[in-house]
Amino acid sequence: MLLARSNEAHVWVFAGGQTAQDGAGNWSVHSKENLPEEIRMAKWDAVVVHKMRHPTPKWLLTIPDGPFILWASWGEDYFRVFPALSKGIYLPKSRLLLGVLCKYSVSILSLIQFLRRTLLPASWNVTPRDTELQAMRKADAIANLFGEDFIAKPYLPQVPKHLYSSFYNAVPDPIPNVQASRDPQGPILLGSSASTSGNHLDFIWDHRTSLVQSGRKLQVILAYGSKRYARAIRALASVALGDNVECLMQKLPLEEYYRFLAASPVVVHNQIRNQNTGNVVLSFLLGHRVLLRSDGLTHRFFSGLGFIIGDACSEELDFSPLDEAGRQHNRALALREFSDAKIMSRHDRFLQDVERSHP
Repeated sequence: MLLARSNEAHVWVFAGGQTAQDGAGNWSVHSKENLPEEIRMAKWDAVVVHKMRHPTPKWLLTIPDGPFILWASWGEDYFRVFPALSKGIYLPKSRLLLGVLCKYSVSILSLIQFLRRTLLPASWNVTPRDTELQAMRKADAIANLFGEDFIAKPYLPQVPKHLYSSFYNAVPDPIPNVQASRDPQGPILLGSSASTSGNHLDFIWDHRTSLVQSGRKLQVILAYGSKRYARAIRALASVALGDNVECLMQKLPLEEYYRFLAASPVVVHNQIRNQNTGNVVLSFLLGHRVLLRSDGLTHRFFSGLGFIIGDACSEELDFSPLDEAGRQHNRALALREFSDAKIMSRHDRFLQDVERSHP
């Protein structure tokens, strides 16, 4: 959006599939590669970091002082960096599955950090977290889902001067021209990715009897994320639900994806940490009944804004279509709270702070 509205010539650096420079001086850098020295040593007005994970912290510590640094996080990174945030985000069956799949990266990271604190001097910079914490000290601002009430604030090595509300989750442009099904026997959507913190297995296994008895199909979206986790969920869902489950394993073209979503009257997100927020906004636009865990951060965020949300923790889940008044309420609220104008006002505040930092 910033690129489209800019009236000046700028050089941009994007995470891409390969490292290359175009004729206008813009760079595309492979997401897992370090930045070329030409980029790191250049004079930048601002640097926006999406994930505070390797290799970003390392190059962030090697660039010259001067640019305004914004950490615009989606959330996955600070849940890994601060183990205190990760406690309790995996439900029991999912935790067991991740152990079988050797996907305990967060737990292993916590163990490494414990051993590092116990056995090594604090001045030694020997683990990825040491570098991440050092890089966080360079941030002038953080954009996050909760703004000034950033959930990782108590664990930051240094709270930055600016805390912005998230730059993400703007309503799609153009807005999808489809509406969620009103069929009371329509399929039930589960999740929006193969994220290992989605707690898919707990929902499937805990509700397998009622789902089979209802005769309704469960559609599990696993098109991006961990492929190993996605394959395991597909296999276990088939065991639990038989022909009553369908797993979307491949990404669809956008319009086809909208039609796929709209075929269902209800969507369930069983995660505890904040994730899938853009997809939740999309469901409010389409008119889904949305079920989020009341013990989760995503529920806390959207219920605080006034959206009509069901509780995915409830023993008796309401899978019926949302009534027309509820649909209109959620759609109007989504258009107001996540409009381009509202999201861009947050960008404007950031740009104003950048200008103040370079008088």
